[in-house]
Amino acid sequence: MAKTAGIAPTTLYSFVSGATGSLRASAHAAVEAALEGRRQGVAENRTPFEGAGLDIHPEILEEAARYGIDVAGTARKAVEEAVKAERIRRWNEENREAVDSWNKLVEREGLWSDGLRAF
Repeated sequence: MAKTAGIAPTTLYSFVSGATGSLRASAHAAVEAALEGRRQGVAENRTPFEGAGLDIHPEILEEAARYGIDVAGTARKAVEEAVKAERIRRWNEENREAVDSWNKLVEREGLWSDGLRAF
């Protein structure tokens, strides 16, 4: 992404990780352009949403149109969020034993940095 945007990877990492609160306007515009290019590439691989069996009452569709709501985009986003939530739920379920084991180890042994923290 950084290469596509023409900025240093460390700059992008600092921004994404929260170490830097903002990017210069030129860098921000470059990242936006790179993201848009990536979105277009992903969109080409998507299946059209029409005909996917959505059963939405016509009055709701009319009201959404009056409010300027993109129904297909909103539905797509809702499905993406539901898939992400399910992926996280399944990962937590599949790795619960390992996470519990790690937490017990930390409770018993502590962290290597316990004596170094000032708080």
